Amino acid sequence: MSKPIGIVLLCMLCACRWATAAPSVSGERLACSDLLRTFVYADAKLISATVVAPTQALPEHCQVQGRLSERVSAVDGQTYAIGFEMRLPSRWNGRFFYQANGGMDGVVVPALGAVSGAGPLNPALAAGFAVISSDAGHSAAQNPLFGIDPQARLDYGYQAVGKLTPMAKALIQHAYGRRPDHSYIGGCSNGGRHVLVAASRYADQFDGFLAGDPGMHLPQAALAQLYGAQQFSSVATTADLESAFTAQERKFVADRILQRCDGLDGLNDGMVIASAACQRRFSLARDVPTCNGTRTGSCLDARQKQVLQKVFAGARDGHGKPLYAPFPYDPGIAGRNWAEWKFVASVTNRDPLAVAFIFQTPPVAAEMLRAPEAFGRSFALSFDFDRDTAKLEATDSTYTEASAAFMTPPDESKLTRLFATGAKLIVYHGTGDPVFSSDDTARWYRGIRGRPGTRTSSFVRYFEVPGMNHCRGGPATDQFDMIAPLVQWVEYGVAPERITATVRAAGNPGGANAELPAAWAANRSRPLCPYPTIARYAGHGDPNSAASFNCRR
Repeated sequence: MSKPIGIVLLCMLCACRWATAAPSVSGERLACSDLLRTFVYADAKLISATVVAPTQALPEHCQVQGRLSERVSAVDGQTYAIGFEMRLPSRWNGRFFYQANGGMDGVVVPALGAVSGAGPLNPALAAGFAVISSDAGHSAAQNPLFGIDPQARLDYGYQAVGKLTPMAKALIQHAYGRRPDHSYIGGCSNGGRHVLVAASRYADQFDGFLAGDPGMHLPQAALAQLYGAQQFSSVATTADLESAFTAQERKFVADRILQRCDGLDGLNDGMVIASAACQRRFSLARDVPTCNGTRTGSCLDARQKQVLQKVFAGARDGHGKPLYAPFPYDPGIAGRNWAEWKFVASVTNRDPLAVAFIFQTPPVAAEMLRAPEAFGRSFALSFDFDRDTAKLEATDSTYTEASAAFMTPPDESKLTRLFATGAKLIVYHGTGDPVFSSDDTARWYRGIRGRPGTRTSSFVRYFEVPGMNHCRGGPATDQFDMIAPLVQWVEYGVAPERITATVRAAGNPGGANAELPAAWAANRSRPLCPYPTIARYAGHGDPNSAASFNCRR
């Protein structure tokens, strides 16, 4: 049912503040301590329920911890369960938020309703949401060997969200005497992937979806990490892969990208906002000098250029078949986050271990992990992209779903269910993300827009964050609130036409962004614009203010 025009206008005038979005519900129907004694749900066990006193940042709430679907694996003999935490505010606003984890999961993070990359702005619990977080079915101590258990693989891929969501809603019903009026799910990185999987598989369970820097093809992105490690290893001068492309060299190339592309949005401000146009203008071969002998930090030698061109063009097998999307050239390559993903995670405890034990069928034997870092490096640098890639799509009698299926959102056609339910989806992605390519997300969005009869802008919008590394950081305005705009869209029909992003300067409660250029003002803000529009300078007004920019092609 549409909302009265006056209410919609009030929401817009109040800058989408939470207080206009829904009435609060005073007090739980049951005392926090009573939940342990009275809540009954199949396969669920509440372990603790504690009243948390209000703070300056968070309201009084009941913190509930528990486990769902505890079992002993017939494959590896380990005990598994979906660990979870729920926080139920004393003054509930009638909404539910599923906080999706990142990485390999395995940790029940505080259920505050914060989305990585959004800075400290308005975590959902502070606004009165009931929030759940989980470990997706395994503990940190079981990383990455949980991949040996086929059910733990599926819980990590998608089933934990499917199992926990109805349980969470039942607990809300039990605590408050009614089910949530609206349900949301949000996360960044693997959490963003969880969100897109939920949008495809569990469209009827949520009204709003918020996916940040989504690893929508996470197994393939992990392969691209191994591919990059092999490429960088071929030109590294020491055992440290960063010697292949040093911090000084990355900063030099980032500056060259800026020289070619900075003004494409109408203002020279140290940002590349017109990323798509930049890819057409910038040429690594032409715009970066080639060293004539010794590397000086102000040039790249011919072999370095060949390696970078291969990495940015996207991983391929020996026959030239693409294995993952290309990456855009972006000033974010100068960031430490970029280096950590490309030179460290690709050969240590993340990507090689995920591919070896979670994504391929069959997994590598557990005893091979006696020395994780040595194993990770050896596995990454010896991975055969012609022989071993097929293992990500393989199944057998034990592992009946391939990682290419259980980790990946079903194809775009499945989102017709989302369109039919009236739910809304917001996706954002940093153009300087070193591990999940924003080009992959843009391709996905264009695929949705190309489907007939879906009126894409009525239910999904995609926002690129110029310069931002993986979920945060980089030379970027990387602090923004997308939960409030999603609520306004879902509940009041006010679609987000632009979202203001600011820098995280010194003194920011969420911590300063160390990657900010020294010349940037501490109050710099920019609008994030619905793809394919970008923020273009209006030609007048304060260049540090988002108000001086328009969203247009």
